[in-house]
Amino acid sequence: MGAQGFGRAAMARLKGFCGNERGAIAVQAAFLGMPMLVLTMGAVDIANASAAKTKLQDALDSAALAAARSNQFSDTGLQTVGSKALTANMAGSHAVITSSSFKSDGNKVLASAKGKVTPVIAGLWLQGDIIVGAKADVTRSVNKIELALVLDTTGSMKGSKLANLKTASKNLIDTLSEASQRSVEPDPVKIAIAPFSMTVKVGTSYRNATWIDQNGAAPINNQIFASSANRFTLLNNMGVQWGGCVEGRAAPYDVQDTAPSTGTPATLFTPYFAPDEPSSGGTYYNSYLPDVTNSSDWKVRQGYVAKYNRSPTSTGTNSSTGYIYGPNSGCQLSPITRLTDDWDGLKDAVDAMVAVGDTNIPLGLMWGWHLLSPNAPFADGRAYNTPKSTKVVVLMTDGENTMGSTSNNNASLYNSLGYIWQNRLGITSGSTAQRKAAMDGKLTSLCANMKAQGIVLYTVRVEVSSGDSSVLRGCATSNDKFYDVQDASQLTAVFNAIAGSIENLRILK
Repeated sequence: MGAQGFGRAAMARLKGFCGNERGAIAVQAAFLGMPMLVLTMGAVDIANASAAKTKLQDALDSAALAAARSNQFSDTGLQTVGSKALTANMAGSHAVITSSSFKSDGNKVLASAKGKVTPVIAGLWLQGDIIVGAKADVTRSVNKIELALVLDTTGSMKGSKLANLKTASKNLIDTLSEASQRSVEPDPVKIAIAPFSMTVKVGTSYRNATWIDQNGAAPINNQIFASSANRFTLLNNMGVQWGGCVEGRAAPYDVQDTAPSTGTPATLFTPYFAPDEPSSGGTYYNSYLPDVTNSSDWKVRQGYVAKYNRSPTSTGTNSSTGYIYGPNSGCQLSPITRLTDDWDGLKDAVDAMVAVGDTNIPLGLMWGWHLLSPNAPFADGRAYNTPKSTKVVVLMTDGENTMGSTSNNNASLYNSLGYIWQNRLGITSGSTAQRKAAMDGKLTSLCANMKAQGIVLYTVRVEVSSGDSSVLRGCATSNDKFYDVQDASQLTAVFNAIAGSIENLRILK
């Protein structure tokens, strides 16, 4: 090859080398690839943070709802429930919770939370974690509560049991009073009280009420008299004031919420009137007038209307029964208290309770129902099935149903069912067990009728060593609303638990 040919070949190779751009692109790609990688990884960090924020908001919404639906009302209680739910809801998230807050504001629960997401690349220019936050508020849809405390104040409650019951009841009232004061709605909680024994005292202020049998028209009125009589007239003739107690209504109204009406005399409430029992012919416990008649028939002597025209000759208390002599014998218990939010007045009523008499659970529970009912005699309660309103009864007893027997012709002491021979229980005589069974049957029917109207029933059995708990357990709305208390000192703890449960009923699920 000549010199000229060699030169041409060399120039061609040089042009080929200079024209080949693959090396330059590789170098440029190397320089440009690093920023692109950083941007890509940063975008992943930002996407993770965005997903974490969405997750946090959803988790906080759910936790705030859980706190609002709980039975907690203090900020501390709401924080405990809310933070626990929030932690569980955030499982698997890129974010770590750094703070949270759950607080009450009227009927709202206000919630907020912050979390951090640790970036892989974005931290190079963000200089730290990515902070995400969320806020939520939930308005509690609150039920209004109408509560009746049906409390056994029979003779067996004397002493420490009654003292424990009073403490427990007042604590429950305080708890629900605080709940009421936190509510932004009118009349959120009202409470009534029905102390009971073998009768119930409605109070002497109802002497002229139209639902009281004013004229002796009810069929049960004359069962204890030898001839027709008006009980109020007989009391006036003796110069004795009606004690304010009433008899139970005859079946079927004894377990029904039928409004009393003068058009149906059997629905009226008969004033309590313990008759003067015979002065001879057996051991009688409430003889307070001369027999007047010489009839050999004990029932005629007991029911002889003409003798009730003078003041009782026997006064004071019968040491055998603990009851006073006279037509108000056994009516020494405290009166009922109608639905109210007078918290101090309710606690005063609890403090005034005294222990006397035998146990008639269905009678006490029936008056608890009357106190909550929209029907007469009081018509204080909201209509059944009113939206956002719940009727509740707490029934507490330390004994079993009792209609004690006596060795005289009456075969029982007078009580809200009259005497056993009047057949108000469906039996005219019977053993203690038979009488209890008849009263238990009434109680079972009554509980079923109340639950059919949507009333929530709690039952508390205190220091009952005999029999079984099946009747009271079955009376409760559910098993968790039945309490079998072995020691009366536990009543405060049990009533506190019930108060918490009632507060929970106020939160619509």
